[in-house]
Amino acid sequence: MLYLVSDASQPVTFYAAGNLTNEDQFLHPRRTIDSYELISVTKGILHIASGGRSYHLSPGQFVLLFPNECHYGMSPSEGELSFYWTHFYFNSENTTVCDGQDGSSFFHKEDHPRYILPETGTFSANSRVNVLFVQLLDLSKRLGSLSYMQCSYAQSTLLLELTNECFFRQHLLLQDQKIPLGIADLMEWLQLNYDTALSVNGIAEKFGYHPSYLSAVFKRYSGYPVTEYLNRQRVRVAKNLLTTMPDLSLSEISEQVGISDEKYFMRLFKRYEGITATAYRNAFYEKKKNRN
Repeated sequence: MLYLVSDASQPVTFYAAGNLTNEDQFLHPRRTIDSYELISVTKGILHIASGGRSYHLSPGQFVLLFPNECHYGMSPSEGELSFYWTHFYFNSENTTVCDGQDGSSFFHKEDHPRYILPETGTFSANSRVNVLFVQLLDLSKRLGSLSYMQCSYAQSTLLLELTNECFFRQHLLLQDQKIPLGIADLMEWLQLNYDTALSVNGIAEKFGYHPSYLSAVFKRYSGYPVTEYLNRQRVRVAKNLLTTMPDLSLSEISEQVGISDEKYFMRLFKRYEGITATAYRNAFYEKKKNRN
């Protein structure tokens, strides 16, 4: 596994972004470019190779392609394929690629912020990366120098979020408050089990806490009661579905995030996001697509 590490005290430089969709038999062209490329697959399977490494990316998986390495499709896709892509440059001279080193070790060096990006990986269902991809695509449709600068900052935010999600536990344990390992485990578990019926009593029993103690200590370190933290994870997943799955109804999205009452889901969404779920979905109508 390769890891890219770069100084994050300044934004990267955005070059281009898009959403490729293909109905069948897509084969990525063979090329060598001087920029980094991040690809996030949302439908189908992308077969791609770069620098002698091969990847077969399913929905929810990503790959970071390095500059000046030839990359190409290994075999055509079968059926519909869709993925987000973006090209960008790091501005820092302090950018390195580490071969076979655990990227989490870089979190012990707290002298300055870093982008720490694995060459490939899998997003969780409540990942915010694809939501940020959609926002980046929306910004890239606008004209003018201000939009270009916004895209560079949006690109940087996307990469920092990817860093956060790939090394979620390290971020928790290195916070000044020194979150206990058991609470960090619980936070991760809630992020994975957002779509099931959960109660504070049931969670407390599973993790060996008294419900009152769990509620108090969880809020101290997360900033939220257990139920609110869980509901915020559900809304995060819903934001992904709203922006990447336009054919899903609000009722279907509500069910997929573990909320059986659609009206309750809609109230939660507006409470946490400040707008309705429908308005949120419609906010990204400027997405840039390219078909092949």
